[in-house]
Parts: sequence; structure tokens; C-alpha cells
Amino acid sequence: MIQICITSRLSSLPVVVAYKKGYFEEFGVKVSLHVNTHHKAIMPLLDAGRVEAGEVPTIAYLQDSFLKKSKLKRIYKGIYLYHSPLSFYSRFQFKPEDLTRNKAYILPVPHQYSVERLFAEKFLEEYAPKNPVKVRYIDTPGFLEEKEFLKPSCLGLVSDSFSSPFLRNFQDFANTLELPILETKSFYPSTLLAFSGDAVLKTGRDVSGVLLAVKKAIDLLQNTNQLSNGNLWEDLQLSHFYPHLRVGETKNLLNSHPLIQKGIFSYKGDATTLYPLLKDVYFRLIRRVIQPDAVKAAFDFDEILSALEPKKVFDVRKLSSFQEPKEIKLHAPSQINYRKLNAVRHLIVDVNSVVLDILQGNYNSRLNSDETLQLDNRVKVLVNSMLDSFNAKLELQREEITELENLISILEIKLDRSAVDLQYSEEKYRYLFEFSREAIALVDADTGSILEANNQFRLLTGYTRGDITKMNIEDIILGNQVSNQLRFGSDLSSDTMLSLPDVEILVKDGSKLEVDISFTSILLSPKKRYQVQFRPNSERKEQERLQHEFISNVSHELRSPMTNIRGYLEFFKSDTSLPFNTEHKNMLEVIDKNAKRLSFLIENLLKLTTSREKDKEAEVVEIFDPVPVIEDVIHMNSHLAKGKAIEWDLSLKKGFFLRGIKFEFSQIITNLYVNALKYTFKGKIGISIRETNGKIEITVEDTGIGIDPTYKNQIFDRFFRIPSSDNKKIGGTGLGLSIVKSLVDKMSGEIFVESKMGEGSKFTIYFPKVNISA
Repeated sequence: MIQICITSRLSSLPVVVAYKKGYFEEFGVKVSLHVNTHHKAIMPLLDAGRVEAGEVPTIAYLQDSFLKKSKLKRIYKGIYLYHSPLSFYSRFQFKPEDLTRNKAYILPVPHQYSVERLFAEKFLEEYAPKNPVKVRYIDTPGFLEEKEFLKPSCLGLVSDSFSSPFLRNFQDFANTLELPILETKSFYPSTLLAFSGDAVLKTGRDVSGVLLAVKKAIDLLQNTNQLSNGNLWEDLQLSHFYPHLRVGETKNLLNSHPLIQKGIFSYKGDATTLYPLLKDVYFRLIRRVIQPDAVKAAFDFDEILSALEPKKVFDVRKLSSFQEPKEIKLHAPSQINYRKLNAVRHLIVDVNSVVLDILQGNYNSRLNSDETLQLDNRVKVLVNSMLDSFNAKLELQREEITELENLISILEIKLDRSAVDLQYSEEKYRYLFEFSREAIALVDADTGSILEANNQFRLLTGYTRGDITKMNIEDIILGNQVSNQLRFGSDLSSDTMLSLPDVEILVKDGSKLEVDISFTSILLSPKKRYQVQFRPNSERKEQERLQHEFISNVSHELRSPMTNIRGYLEFFKSDTSLPFNTEHKNMLEVIDKNAKRLSFLIENLLKLTTSREKDKEAEVVEIFDPVPVIEDVIHMNSHLAKGKAIEWDLSLKKGFFLRGIKFEFSQIITNLYVNALKYTFKGKIGISIRETNGKIEITVEDTGIGIDPTYKNQIFDRFFRIPSSDNKKIGGTGLGLSIVKSLVDKMSGEIFVESKMGEGSKFTIYFPKVNISA
């Protein structure tokens, strides 16, 4: 029975097909098949005669032929098994300048002497001639290629998309580069079927039967994708031989892959495709100069193929290709010490036998030793000790592997649960997004392209899903309303939220629609996205219009009675015949000032609520000291503090001057001071004025209920009041701080607020300082 060792790569498929189809029995040969044997192990097994046949790399056979130090020929060539259209693949498209000498890369190859390794060296020489890198070539079985390829330190892999199907998902340099090594359309003879010397010597007719069976299988594979019934996979049940490939994937490869027709399975091949690789790389490795004619003779299969043509069993020993070479030696043997020859020879044979046992998986193999102190026996004892230590470490590693497998199983269960939770979360988000009552679109922050939009957006604009995926956000928003705020494709826009009122967008029918837009930055995957909300503003504008009309009407209606009140008040003040004492006069002053304040509030209501009504009266701008104004405000509103345990902390330094309307400034201080009195039930109220960095700083501080930070940016909006029980009790219109903000801006000032719930608030105003000389 002939033992054949093959790898689990698809390159060994002809041998598997011949075995499963029964072609060996057809030619009277009994065969036992050993699968998943690494190329590195097949060569010594063949050389020692432990197996009769095996799949070996073409270049490894060439190396064995030219470096054999014995006159006996130990390995014989049979026929080609596989021809590969090699290319260089990687996980990413790296450039020559990306490679660094400081990093050690790995590159998996089937064998140290293989076409793939020579191709990789030649590719790196052509691609980065000025930037040599450190690459460690790792002998890797076919079923471990993908695992090694996905490691971060792996530079790439030389193979083809048939023998390594996973490479179709990664970068093929042949598609993007124009290098001589990648331009060839030839197929490289990758592996061949080889026989041991003992097999040829003892069973020459069986060897010819093996060659005939494999040749018939190759003929079948070449016509596989032309067959009407594509059931080769099911008929042969090949999953046992290729467990690392999915059933459907391998079935697709066998039934429809175009490379099969082009000749990847062929016993005829042109070895001239190897000469560029051998000339530049391989000859340096063996440190010899070999002429192409010698290589051509080593790869000449014409005599074997001619003998196989009649398809009859014959004795291969009659072929010159299977006869011993006539040369006595290819290399001069080293000097031999004949006194130690027998002991050393037996020791080498025993060690070689143990090594071969270990290669075949028998890790319990040991050297026979005795109790003598001879040198060869002591070596045997040391070798056995090394093997015992090796086995002990191997057992520990197996235990660690078992623990890791258990841990991996637990992590896989957790990962599955996390995947289910994530899927549920994504589906929930997608449901909320799709059926939201707001019109929402997702926009790429780099390009501005619209990635997705929900149902409400499509109803609002009339665009379909197909239209949206082809559009940019700036195609919908007219003009430069967005580009000035958000700079797509740059990091200059630091806004995480942006609101744009009254923006015109273009809907599908060509008409324009006015909406309010808000941008919110979110992170989906590693990239930044904008979630854009579109709200039609017609309803908001109508509400504002009605509100403005109401306030305007109320303000106009209040003007007439206020004018009468102030007229009669002036009459009382100017009538000297009335018996007013000092207290009565002070009361009249307070009434007069509050009447003026109320008149001013009515005028400001008109200014804030409509842009059409403008005060045409000339405003008197003056330069004044703010301290008397502040003192007057405190005096007029002192009655609001009655019944409260409040202390005052006043730090009012005279000598600073402001430019503006004194009455408007008094309204600023009045609103801030009255708010401090209203919202402080006990504690302290402080007002200070000082110079800071060339500006006049005025602060109004209290220890009242404070401001909720949620509403800190809304307190200056018109009619806004913080929704709380305290506010309902205290009452108000929500216009005080809005008036303060507008008047501060009018005086070229700035206002800031600091507040903590339950601790109080601090309003700070900065005005430009005015020199009295000016």
C-alpha cells in the first residue's frame, strides 16, 4: 500500500479527487491518504522513505535536487499538481514610504523553498528598492494562512484567490500597481507530486498507477465547470479534507471558478516562468550559479507524460527520469572518522527515526539507551531528557489551550448577548428615527452628503430614498446659510449644536419652504455625523405675529391712561396751594418715578415686539456717573424689602463715567435689583462698581433661590420664565432680563450670569469706560 501525504490546501485537490473517485483502484493501486501534512514535514518523510508519495513545493524539489550531498537519489518527480497565478495581497494598500526598518514584519509562506516566498522577495525588491525592510518568513499550513494574515504584524500574503478564497476581500496589488513581477499572465508551477526512492525501487508499477490516477483526476477537474450537473462537492463529500472552508464556498470554487479552465490544475507546465525568480533570488540562497539548462532538465516532465499518454500501467523504473544519476556525487563528502563511524551512524539513524515519528504526531517516541557511559549513549540520554521536557511543556500548553478555549466559549456567549442587545438597540433607534414626528436627516460631517432621512422628512420635502442618497445638504438649503456656520471636511467647526431660524429649503417640486433648522453632532462608527432637524416655521411665525399684535395693542391702550396719570401728578406737584408736608412730597416723588418707569416699560414693549414701529424721537445720549443712579434705584424700591431679613453690601465708588441714556441705565439696574429682592427671602444683596482691564464692571449679587443651569441660556429670551413653583408665586412677565440684555447691548456692554441652585445668582455687566475729559 502506498502512503500519500498531502496538505489541506486546494492545490492537493487532484489527489483527493482521484482517491474519492476510486481511480487508484481502477489502476490496481492501494493507497492510504494522510491529510493536513505540512510541506515542511513531507520532505524529510519522503527522503527517509517513511512515506511513498507526497505533494511538495516545486522549488523545494529543485533545492533538494541540486544540494543533495549523497550519490543516492532519494526523491523523484512525478507530475505537476497545481499552477498558481500569484499576486501580492495585503489588508491595506501600503506605500513604500510606509515601510520602516525599525519594525519586523512577518509574511506566511507554504515552505521556506517555495514559489510564494521567491515571489514575495522579488515583489518587495521591485516595490520598495530604496527601502529594504525586515521580513520574517513563516512556514504556515494552508488552514492557518488566514489567521496569520490577519495579525497586525503581517505585511501581506502571496497566493491566489482560488487556493486562498478569503483574499478576495482584501487588497490585490496587481489591480493598482504596474510592476514587472505583477504584469505576467503566466501560471507558476507551485506544487508537484513526488515519490520516495524506496517506493520507486520496490513498487515501480504502483507508482505509474498513482500517476495515471492523478492525471485522470486533473482531466476531470479541468472539465468540472463545464459539466451539466454541478454536484462534484456532494458526490465526493470533500468537507472532511477541507474543514477550514465553508461548503458553499468550496462548491462555488469547484463549479464556477474561471481559473480552473485557465489551467491551475494541469500536469503540463512551462517552467520558464520561474527563471526571473530563480535568477534574482534563489541562486543567492543556494550560493551557486546554476544555468537555466540545468533547471530546465530538472523540470522536464515530457518523458513521464509521454509514458502516461496510452493510459496503461507500466514500470516507471524503465524511464530515465526514475533512474539513479550517473554522477558519483554532487558535493565532495566531508572527512569521515572511521573509528566513530558505526556509533555515530547508528545514533544519526536513531535520531532521524525519532524526528520522523514526531513529525507524524508520535510525541512519545524515544531513543533506546542503556546504562553505559559511552558518548553515543550519553547523547541518547540527553536527547530523551529534552524530549521529556518538551512533552511536559507541551502538556502545560495543552492545558492552557483548554482553559483558553473555555474562556473563549464564555466570551463568545457574552459577545452573542451583546450583539443581540446591540441589534435591539439599533432597531429601536431606527424605529424612533424613522417614525419621529420631527423631520430628521443624517448628514456626513466630512462631505455634507445626506446619508439617510426619515419618513417625516420625505413627506415634508417630497424626495424619495433614491433622491436623498444622491444629494448634499447644501443642495437643499439655498444660498450660503449653512456653509458660513459649518465647514464640512474640516475640524474648524467646533459647534456641537447649531440653530438656524428662517432658512429656505428647496423641495422636490421646485418650490421653496421656510423652516427652522437645528444641527446636532453625533458619533456613529468612528466618523462624525450631524443630525439635522427641520421644523416648518409658519405656525411659529403666526403665533409670534398674534403675540406681537396683542402686546402692541395692550401697550397702545396703556399709553393713554398713563399719560393722564402723569398729567394729574404734575398738576399736584406744581400746585403750591396744597398743604403737602415732607412725607407727602417724598411719596409724590416715588409715584412720579414709578410712573416714568412704567411709561418706559410700555415704550420698550413696543420696541421689543415689533420692528415696524421705531422711536423717531431724538434720544439724548449723555455722560454720567452711574453711582447716583444706582443709589436712586435702591431708594425707590426699598419698600419691596419690608418684612424680609435682608442685608445690603454696597461698594459704590464714584468717579467712573458711562456714555448712554441715564434713564435706560436706571432700567438695567432696576430690573436686576428688583429681581434680587423678589427672589431673595433672607440673606444678602450686594451691588458693586469697579474698574477692570479698562472697563467698568458692575455686579448685582444675591443669596436667593438661584437659577436652574438647564435654563441658564434662556433667561434673556422674551417672555421666558423658569417653570417652578416659586416663580408662580412671585409672578412676572418674563420681560425684565430681556430688556436688560437689549439695553446693555445698546450701550456696547456685555452681561454674564453665574448661579447655583439654592445659593444665589450673580450678574456682571461690563461697560466701556469714558474719560471725563472726552
